Amino acid sequence: MAPQTTSEVWDSRWSSTRRTVEPKVIDNIFEAYKALAMHRKRGMQMVDGGGKEIQVILESSTGTAEAFDGYDPLSKSPVDPFESAFYKRRYYAVPIVLDDTTNWENSGEEQVFDLLEALGSNALNSLLKAINEDLLGAQTGKTMLGYQDIIADAGTGTVGGINSSTSSFWQNQKYTTAKTFTTQGTTNVFDGMLAWNTIMDDCRKQGGKNNAIVTTYSVAAAYRTALSSQGYGEVRLSNVTGINGPEFPSYMGAELVADNDCASIHSYHIDTDALKLRVMKQANFKKTPFVSLQSNGQLAQLAYMVAGVQLTTNNRRRSGVATQITGI
Repeated sequence: MAPQTTSEVWDSRWSSTRRTVEPKVIDNIFEAYKALAMHRKRGMQMVDGGGKEIQVILESSTGTAEAFDGYDPLSKSPVDPFESAFYKRRYYAVPIVLDDTTNWENSGEEQVFDLLEALGSNALNSLLKAINEDLLGAQTGKTMLGYQDIIADAGTGTVGGINSSTSSFWQNQKYTTAKTFTTQGTTNVFDGMLAWNTIMDDCRKQGGKNNAIVTTYSVAAAYRTALSSQGYGEVRLSNVTGINGPEFPSYMGAELVADNDCASIHSYHIDTDALKLRVMKQANFKKTPFVSLQSNGQLAQLAYMVAGVQLTTNNRRRSGVATQITGI
């Protein structure tokens, strides 16, 4: 049997190390990116094959039910209440480069373990940072869709190949009046809460369960302060188990997620059954095999950590955005 190449040796070591540390490393790193961690907790959907696009079937209308008796004639007209949205698969990659001198200098078992754990953590952290930023942003170039595309400020736009200007069912909810958590327009009720009540009611009227609110730390902190001023803070915070832990209380059953990447003065009110982060099975934060860079005149090994992801929805109406919510 031919001896292993340097690339094969490092692949073998990587596999052994990752089996040991991966669950702990992934959990800890995901937790740093709150919106992404929330989607992970509530179920990222694995996608296997199917070409360059993800097809999501959605219900655009309902059929017609008829009341009848005895031999009354019934309608024979066919009804097609479904449409399909198509989402392009998007991919992210981070290089992992290991020079041969580092290999020679870290030949001990513990040194190898520490080195590969550090490389893996850095690569995963780099991937998650980019994906979380794009999740809360707007699509540019080859990036994935973000909240600002699917839960748009204007409530409109083309998503998944469906234009909301010609398909009114494909519009998200929006609340655009400026409100703050430091002003009480109604006795003992802060204006920010009135805004959240309105947008969440609009979503729930469309069948949305609105189980998560993603916003800025400033807005989340202002909401917490508003509750505390009314004597609710200690009671609510003591039992919070969301992504931010006991830092922020929930709101009307919705988990409050504060994320540094959220657009200023925005809060996104999300039905996580309708808005799904999909991950490609073949590119599920996986490392490619190491290859030698000797042909480039370098004594080094190169691999990539890759992720295939896309944000999709089957019902834009069930999520919404408040665009003028100020905090402190």
